[in-house]
Amino acid sequence: MLPRLKISSNVIDRLNAVTSECSGYLFGLMHDDTLFVVGLGFDLNEECNSLSLDDQERCISQSKLHFPTEVDVCGFVTFTDSYFTPEFLEGLEQNVHITDNPLLLLYQLGNLTGIKAQLYVHENLKDATYEVVSETDIWTQFVHVRLQTRLPLTCELQADAISETLVMLQKKVAAGVVCFHFPKSSVYLKSSSSENGLNGISGDQTVGELCDIHGSSESNHSLTGGRVKVKGKKKCSPKEADLLSVEMLLKASRDSLVESPNKCAPIIHLINRSYRCLKTVIKVDTISMVHRNSKVVHLYTALVDSLWRNLKLIENSFLEQISNSVDSMFVVSAPETYHFLPRECGHFVTVVYQKQKHDSELDTERRLLHKLLALPLDRPYFRRGCAHLFTEDIPVNAPLINVHEGLTPTVNGGEVSLVQGTYSYHHYRQDHIDDSGWGCAYRSLQTIVSWFKWQGYSERAIPTHHEIQQCLVTIGDKPSSFVGSCQWIGSTEVSFCLESMLGVTSRILSVSSGEELGSLGGELAYHFKIEGTPIMIGGGVLAHTILGVDFNKNSGDLKFLILDPHYTGSEDLQIIQGKGWCGWKGVSFWNKAAYYNLCLPQRPRGP
Repeated sequence: MLPRLKISSNVIDRLNAVTSECSGYLFGLMHDDTLFVVGLGFDLNEECNSLSLDDQERCISQSKLHFPTEVDVCGFVTFTDSYFTPEFLEGLEQNVHITDNPLLLLYQLGNLTGIKAQLYVHENLKDATYEVVSETDIWTQFVHVRLQTRLPLTCELQADAISETLVMLQKKVAAGVVCFHFPKSSVYLKSSSSENGLNGISGDQTVGELCDIHGSSESNHSLTGGRVKVKGKKKCSPKEADLLSVEMLLKASRDSLVESPNKCAPIIHLINRSYRCLKTVIKVDTISMVHRNSKVVHLYTALVDSLWRNLKLIENSFLEQISNSVDSMFVVSAPETYHFLPRECGHFVTVVYQKQKHDSELDTERRLLHKLLALPLDRPYFRRGCAHLFTEDIPVNAPLINVHEGLTPTVNGGEVSLVQGTYSYHHYRQDHIDDSGWGCAYRSLQTIVSWFKWQGYSERAIPTHHEIQQCLVTIGDKPSSFVGSCQWIGSTEVSFCLESMLGVTSRILSVSSGEELGSLGGELAYHFKIEGTPIMIGGGVLAHTILGVDFNKNSGDLKFLILDPHYTGSEDLQIIQGKGWCGWKGVSFWNKAAYYNLCLPQRPRGP
């Protein structure tokens, strides 16, 4: 029976954005005779159809390490059927393991309505139909499982020794000496057996049911990918509701009733020579993607495989350091795992970076990832600051993140243009500073700086009021007496600080009254579509942050998405949204008698 085909709209959209003829592999998951195509990876070799079978396998193996576990190669996408030689199709069939019928997609630049899908069946290509499904549909049907653990690594600091030790570690895990625990419940997963592999729930229960158990035990939930913490009533998007956290336990003792005792005497080989020893603790952090209707016991194999993928990325990091070393006494940099969620992809991307390497030294690696995943090169996706923030990683009492999510626009027939990416909400009385009455522009600046930090453009900490004042004194804009004062700043001072602290330039727009802001709908919409940065606006004695506009260009109706820094309460999203501290406001919100300046930060280009 041939599988039903469902292709993520993210895959279609990225093919639509391709500007040159490229070919690559399709990645997906199988469930209930349905093939879900959720990702693609363009081949970094110019002539991928000329690669040997071993080279194809190596290319696929390296690419899939960046995808969530259970997502595997399922086919090939290209602009010409000249690739579909018998030798290539045979090699593809051998490298596709999740289905017996690899998928072939044939597309034309600028004409994606005519994408042709074929399945490779018994050495023949058979035309197939497919359904395009939204990102929301994918996230609703699948659950993401995050495994975090630590494993000791001790071996000689040589490439062969590291590889051999990690292989032995993988074999130890695969041999069944581990148990997986879901810390938000009393569920333990000991094996893939439906009879005795689970403690805490029955072997017939599904991953979705386990998610429900986790959800009912939590008092805090999150909005949109772990971005906002919400107290009280459950109110969360599929992305965060269906994230399962897992920890791993290693078996430290033998089972005398099952395992036979070792009947041979130990043999010790003593080699007397000098060598360098690598002794460290590996931090494992993996993501798996499984269907909600999968049995919980099936997670055991997926989790073991996810650990193998992460260890392989870590091994590659160690081996790269050894191969690039020119000094035999070089210092080993610990590998660190990051999970990214580019909005164009719709799936997690896992990357391992060397801890001691600065983002500026990783430009080549990031560009390769952009090319692999068909992502534009005009903005960063894989800098450390772009890493996905999971709810469990958010510090207690930290500023809320993306507090506008969930608010509904209200302009009839309007087009919504919003801030792109992540920001932190900074407002009065945070950081144990009572700046009520004078610090609103400082807080708006902090929110803007947080945006550049979250998007990976800057590693600078959020500036304090004192640092902002000192910056303005240093550049000669203010006298020395300004430091430590409670004096206001405006849009121009915000732009000065952004340029001095981050190297970011800004545009300044001025209007003579609040009513005149109603004429800026098109210009502000363009800013959010192209730049995507928050806008600071100051007028009279007040400053606010604009996060978006809802604009009907035919009628001229316009509303602003306002983030108000004058809020003095606790980090409670329900109050912030319910009381209008973040919300959609009409032109009447602005003071008709006030003169307004707007600071529009310009986003740097490049990955």
